[in-house]
Amino acid sequence: MKKTFSAFIAALLITALLGGSMYLMGQNSLGVSTAKAESVQAAQQVSSDMIAQYEQIVMQYQARETQYRDLIAQSSAQITTANQQIELANQQLQQYQSLLQQLQSSGLITIASDGTVTINQTSSSAFAQPPQGHHGSGNH
Repeated sequence: MKKTFSAFIAALLITALLGGSMYLMGQNSLGVSTAKAESVQAAQQVSSDMIAQYEQIVMQYQARETQYRDLIAQSSAQITTANQQIELANQQLQQYQSLLQQLQSSGLITIASDGTVTINQTSSSAFAQPPQGHHGSGNH
């Protein structure tokens, strides 16, 4: 009986040892799969948070692009207006230069090399002074 009892005890110890190791492996496996699931869930949460942040950044860039396009359109309009004003000023300048050349060629003015303009006294009827006697009389 001693041999059967010791064999029974040995079998019981071996069974307990194998059962315990199987239990621990199962717990480890369960823990790993739970940890994996939690890690996947955390990764998905991080991914959705990052996606939301990236979407927000994209919307900010799109808003800035719209602002820049508006600024470019305004600048183009201002440049067009400025070019029109410059063209008008150039036309007026050409008219003044033409007038000065005509006055100089007719001898009414003299333009020196330093740019000073001298009005020449002429006996032309357009520049003649009115007779002195007619100013003070009230017979009009």
